[in-house]
Amino acid sequence: MSRPLARVMGASVVLGALGVSPAIVHAHGREPMVGQIAFDPSDRDHFVMRGTWAFLTTRDGGESFTWSCAVAIDYDRLTEDPPIAVTESGRISLGTFDGLRLSTTRGCDYIDGPAGAWGSYAIDVIRDPHDDRGLWVAMSPGDADNTLIHSTNEGESFEVAHTFDPGLLLERVRVAPSDPMRVYVSGAIPRMGMEPRHVFFFRSSDGGATFESIEIALSMDERNAHVLAVDPMNPDRALVRMTRVVTDEVPERLLLTEDGGLTFRTVLETLEIVGAVFSHDGSRVWVGSWDGGLHRSDDAGLTFTTLDADLRVRCLAARETESGERELFVCVDELTNPYAVGRSYDDGETIVPMWGFSDVVNETGCDGCTVVGGVCPAYWPDVLYDIATIGGVDGGPAPGPTDGGPLMCGEGGVPFDAALPRPDAATTGGGGSTCTCSVIGAPTRRASTLAGLGWVAALCVLTRRRRRPAA
Repeated sequence: MSRPLARVMGASVVLGALGVSPAIVHAHGREPMVGQIAFDPSDRDHFVMRGTWAFLTTRDGGESFTWSCAVAIDYDRLTEDPPIAVTESGRISLGTFDGLRLSTTRGCDYIDGPAGAWGSYAIDVIRDPHDDRGLWVAMSPGDADNTLIHSTNEGESFEVAHTFDPGLLLERVRVAPSDPMRVYVSGAIPRMGMEPRHVFFFRSSDGGATFESIEIALSMDERNAHVLAVDPMNPDRALVRMTRVVTDEVPERLLLTEDGGLTFRTVLETLEIVGAVFSHDGSRVWVGSWDGGLHRSDDAGLTFTTLDADLRVRCLAARETESGERELFVCVDELTNPYAVGRSYDDGETIVPMWGFSDVVNETGCDGCTVVGGVCPAYWPDVLYDIATIGGVDGGPAPGPTDGGPLMCGEGGVPFDAALPRPDAATTGGGGSTCTCSVIGAPTRRASTLAGLGWVAALCVLTRRRRRPAA
């Protein structure tokens, strides 16, 4: 029996023990993990973790989390790992194949982005490090010119900062924290006929209005360049990942530039780099590998030592503590670790578990009349399925998927039924508010497709999409 098939069959046994029928589970075929952490610039206790199946939100510094399912947010959990950013009001922005999506302040409803940010692939989204209301988005439609767009009002409107030459496919955008005029972008022109693939690193010294193009020579079947991080103290120092296909067993190169891209040196080689982050003071750099390896540099990226050669890293994030110390967040593979997200206050020497799948609860934190509060409870059995695939850790009581009980509508949100939302359901919640729950405003582009997925589809979708398919 193949390993994926064995895992799915084992999951069905655990689901049976939890009281969830496999027939109604909307399985999506890839192991649950957390792939990005985005901090709120105005509230350090509020941050968002993007999972393969949902967003997890904390408002108490990581003591507890609520969840928002992918269907309500409206990204495709089968193929998308959308980049996310949190701006001043707590609003979440995410890039999908269809364009930018924006949340309400509490993340309970989502809307499509405005003109210029919707209708084509928003491949990268970052908060402007110089403006808590600012966003930079790389738009990569594929069949039209790629653009870099900028917002100063949390995504309400955008202006085109720069349009790139035809044929270039953007991948990443980063802004130097110490210089608002220094903007870096990376991308590639795919192979066309006899013309080989070309990979570029772009540097702007005027806030993204114009860019200098610098080609990076490819080595041994490398595919693309992802600018990952810029030194908070030095705008000329940046780290670039040279990507390979997922199945490639050749280590990827991590490049360092100290002169704004004029020259590069290889500072680390490791399989499938999933993240590189500078500490807030620029003195430390951490790099993670999907296949195993947490590495640290104590000289701003020039040399690296391996902290844990076996740790299968899924994402990295770093920030300054209230007392001015360094704080590192590490997402890992819970199949091989007793936690999914941990944090370190000694530069990665030790990692304290913060969140694992045993901590997941059926709590959206949203009123039952919002899209998140009204739609996500129906997908709770799917969360239990995901939990079962990593060993059947206890996710709390399994709700009855055919329970016809009403949704709870109240301030702040309460645990919900797994019952499908009913247009006629109306109750008074703990906050004393009365509302009528309906499916009006619920996402339609992907929800119907995801709800119809069965076990065959779950077995077929066993590959991950962590980068644009090779052209």
